[in-house]
Amino acid sequence: MASASAVLATGALTAAVWIAAHVTASPAVHTGGVFVHLTALVLGFGGVLTADSFVLRWAAGRLDLAAALSAVSRLHVPIWLGLAGLVTSGCVLEPNLASTMTRTKLVLVLVLTLNGIQAYSLNRHLKARGDLPLTPRLLAWGATTGVVSQVCWWGATAIGFLNAQR
Repeated sequence: MASASAVLATGALTAAVWIAAHVTASPAVHTGGVFVHLTALVLGFGGVLTADSFVLRWAAGRLDLAAALSAVSRLHVPIWLGLAGLVTSGCVLEPNLASTMTRTKLVLVLVLTLNGIQAYSLNRHLKARGDLPLTPRLLAWGATTGVVSQVCWWGATAIGFLNAQR
């Protein structure tokens, strides 16, 4: 399932880039796209930061793993809706696809998407363990997933901010 989802997501992102390269948005559509983009950023990235706060509370011993996983599971929908809104609205923002920064942002979004797909698998594995202690492999998998997520979200956000300044 994860492989099929990864192929589908990669195809969707490729289609979005193609659309962005071939669409010329009116000023009103561009302005609406900026609003949707910012709203989707708050929804998606806000969901990620909230999810990570539950994981950090678990790591600090202030929340049990089942509660943290339950909270993170509830945040998957807003995170994915935010990411979908960012990709969709990005199609009308007329990105400079020849720019190295924009291309870097697109790679970060692809990595972020693929990381999110595998994060769902990680969440299922962790829930299936019940009360068993986590193995070093699962801890490393979780930590890597979190770091990749943060690097991609912050990196794409920073590049988007810098590109908007031009």
